[in-house]
Amino acid sequence: MSVPHALLMARFARAVATYEAQAAVQRFAAERLAELLGRHFHVLGPRLLEIGCGTGTLTRLLLARFAPAELVANDLCADVGVCFANAPRVRFLPGDAQTVGWPGPFDAIVSASAVQWFGDMGRFAGRCAEALPRGGLLALSSFGPETLREVAALTGRGLRYLPHEGFVAAFGGAFEPLETPREVRALRFADGTAVLRHLRETGVTATASGDAPWTRARLAAFNAAYAARFPHPEGGVTLTYEPFWFVGRRR
Repeated sequence: MSVPHALLMARFARAVATYEAQAAVQRFAAERLAELLGRHFHVLGPRLLEIGCGTGTLTRLLLARFAPAELVANDLCADVGVCFANAPRVRFLPGDAQTVGWPGPFDAIVSASAVQWFGDMGRFAGRCAEALPRGGLLALSSFGPETLREVAALTGRGLRYLPHEGFVAAFGGAFEPLETPREVRALRFADGTAVLRHLRETGVTATASGDAPWTRARLAAFNAAYAARFPHPEGGVTLTYEPFWFVGRRR
């Protein structure tokens, strides 16, 4: 599901300072993605494109593990460019990865926890195929329909995440699937207010366009409903994420 660009940029720009401290699942997804890519990618001094680089969680892993000759780091939010101002071999490319020109070709295209925002996954898969040679690798992590299911159930709002099988199918035409794992993770928070803070500080509240304001009464009702419907076995409440990964070779 596509979300308005202005809303995405505003929410993620506000979350730049807090993102890395809060984004535990996204950090796990990036680490796993780098590990999965490393099983199949053995190019010396490669040229890489990273889509949705954010504050550089995956970027740093790619630089350390693959020693690229150049890493083009793209993000919709131009504000994160400051994170790469002094990074050697990194070229920051602001803009919407669905439409901005890519200075390809590349040896691999990677993206962690970003492509779930895209509206047309098949079209994006085609762009990736055009920017890679035969045998080039595509490595992605995304999220499935179980992600933030508690918040969606309580508010009626959220992204329409592509299921795992649909995600793999979207890229399976142009790419030979090599790795397609999936997990479901339940995080623990003190209450619904802590969940909302977590979402705000990772920029995920960009899903809440047009939502009603969080008055004291509405927040109290949200907390009560959350505790009643989604308690964590060890106390507090749960918040679910469904990360999955795709590593494929250009056919």
